[in-house]
Amino acid sequence: MNLVKPTGTGPGGGAFMHPSDLNFSEIDVATGSADVASFLAAHAWPFHTLPRLDLAAAASVPLGPPDQVRSFWISQHGKRIGVIRLLDLDDVADGSVRFDLRVAEESRGRGVGRHTVCWLTDTLFRDYPSLHRIEATTRFDNLPMRRALEANGYRLEGRLRETWPSADGVRHDTALYGRLRSDTRPDAEA
Repeated sequence: MNLVKPTGTGPGGGAFMHPSDLNFSEIDVATGSADVASFLAAHAWPFHTLPRLDLAAAASVPLGPPDQVRSFWISQHGKRIGVIRLLDLDDVADGSVRFDLRVAEESRGRGVGRHTVCWLTDTLFRDYPSLHRIEATTRFDNLPMRRALEANGYRLEGRLRETWPSADGVRHDTALYGRLRSDTRPDAEA
């Protein structure tokens, strides 16, 4: 099943953004943790296990140490619109790394996820020459994230049944994606 959405306008008619509209800046764990916690607590995360985080729960989200986790702000024209965490960096040589992507409600549906997945894929393969694979999981019903992954050459490798708990007690299926260093870049296939 191909979930890649055509370009044009996003939900509600908002224009898709151009990749150059986004900026990624690494978060200093020592000085940026409170800002990240405030950002996470201020927004809803409907496809995460906890759709709302209070400040204490948001403050417990690990942003480092950098040999295991690297965290970045996603900004558009100087405004912070998201956070990305690159996870399991201590598994670069013998496993797969993963990531956590969170985009503020008002910036969803305009290509931020697609462009961010492109950036993080390029960054991981550039910064970690021994990295063989990036793994991504998302709730199976999170179609925007699945489209972002597929647009960047990630392949659906499996569906894990009823493995993603939610706050309302419902267990959702998980979509498992992978991208190998040797996979052809989608823009190279044209």
